Amino acid sequence: MLRRPGGYEVSSLGRVRRPAFEAPRRRGGTQHYGAFVLKAYLRNGGPVVQLRVERGRHRAVRVARLVAEAFLPRPPAGAVLAFHDGDRGNVHPTNLHWVSPVPETLLLRLLSP
Repeated sequence: MLRRPGGYEVSSLGRVRRPAFEAPRRRGGTQHYGAFVLKAYLRNGGPVVQLRVERGRHRAVRVARLVAEAFLPRPPAGAVLAFHDGDRGNVHPTNLHWVSPVPETLLLRLLSP
């Protein structure tokens, strides 16, 4: 498991975990929050999780992107994420790779009816 900014941890299986933490209460003391695995939902055929970016605000992030950032080498500028088998639900690092945006766009145009 690798840690991501914001304290989130990502596994090679695509599980995103928020570790335990403490937060101050408004009237003094601290509130303890336990660690848990975030529940993913599907959007456009791929799993997405909601990451907390600041107090009360969340951002939807694709699990494949989190896995790629954690386990693949840094992408070149302008690169997009692609899947070897075409299945967006398969977020294992061996199925992910970075490609330049032009060939990927052309490929999508050729494959679409």
